[in-house]
Amino acid sequence: MIKTGYSPHIEVSLDNLLHNLNQIRSLVAPGIGILAVVKDSAYGCGSRVIARFLEHQGGIRFFAVARPEEAVTLRSEGIESPILVLGEATPEELSWGWEQRIIFTLNDLADLQKWISDGLRVRFHINIDTGMGRMGVRPDEIDSVANYIKSEKNLHLEGVFTHMASADVPHTPTVDHQLALFRQTISHLRSHNLSPTHIHFGNSATLMRFPIGECTLVRPGIALYGCKPDPFQHFPLDLRPVVSLKSTVIKIKQVPQGTSISYGGHYVTAEKTWIATIAMGYAHGIPRFLSNRGEVLIKEKRYRIAGNVTMDYIMVDAGPNPLIQVGDEVVAMGYQGKTYISPDEVARLGGSIGYEILCNLGTSVDRFYLLDNSIVVHSRGSIF
Repeated sequence: MIKTGYSPHIEVSLDNLLHNLNQIRSLVAPGIGILAVVKDSAYGCGSRVIARFLEHQGGIRFFAVARPEEAVTLRSEGIESPILVLGEATPEELSWGWEQRIIFTLNDLADLQKWISDGLRVRFHINIDTGMGRMGVRPDEIDSVANYIKSEKNLHLEGVFTHMASADVPHTPTVDHQLALFRQTISHLRSHNLSPTHIHFGNSATLMRFPIGECTLVRPGIALYGCKPDPFQHFPLDLRPVVSLKSTVIKIKQVPQGTSISYGGHYVTAEKTWIATIAMGYAHGIPRFLSNRGEVLIKEKRYRIAGNVTMDYIMVDAGPNPLIQVGDEVVAMGYQGKTYISPDEVARLGGSIGYEILCNLGTSVDRFYLLDNSIVVHSRGSIF
């Protein structure tokens, strides 16, 4: 048990991260690289430490982030591998990126026209919108894109990709439809004598369920962090949750039958019992939908949350003869002995997904990074 006083904390298992990476590699043919997605603070785990570990000990040589400022952070941490920025960038960020081996994403034909008018030098991948309807160039715009690129020496096309909208849906026909559009787009580029070095569409769900033969890279995100793309379904890999959210019992008191607990009084004690108060709430990553539904682990036993989750505290009914005492470790997510509560289990209770559970972990919560059961990094405050 990590000693943190009575404050909640997060433990990040680098051993499990490496295990998940190796599981992903088991699906990938030799010669196909891994583009590790560490956007949005590595899905709440902390991109600084995660990217550094993946580069130094995981052999990862390519990263993807959402915004240019995330690339700035990784470069300031000494990450040397290429970084793909998936979102938009200002002219100033594009200029900085050229010197720093940052690769940007062409998401709109108008952006390409602006790069040219501003005389910018840009390394980039083209995002083809084959069915996501979010960001990206439409397939019917690719000839215009190619004509602009061919005449501009400052523009360096290095890759092309698309994003599967429903790869986690069993037996979906949408992947085949999107791939047909994607392949047609690549053929159009090649007809203009443009041959991108990198091709990728294998996000976590896709690489676990569909052939990725023409890819030069796969692009795992949530699988790295030990969650399924859909927590209600089976996926073929043995993934291990990377994150644990833990705290301690800070108070235990006896209350009479009929005592209401927490805001709104939605939990009322059925008998004379003991209520344990635990120092963590929705400010730290306990979703409010766990009120009266979610469970925590104390001494390897599950206890149901009693009443509404509050910002800084939750309560459990310890029963008339409690085995709980002040100072006991409480696990809301993660392992305690041989028992564990996964982010996917939490997500299922709220009809959500593991992505949301991880990304909503409190940014002010201390994170301890463990390797071989020893703390190797302690991160306080911002984890960007």
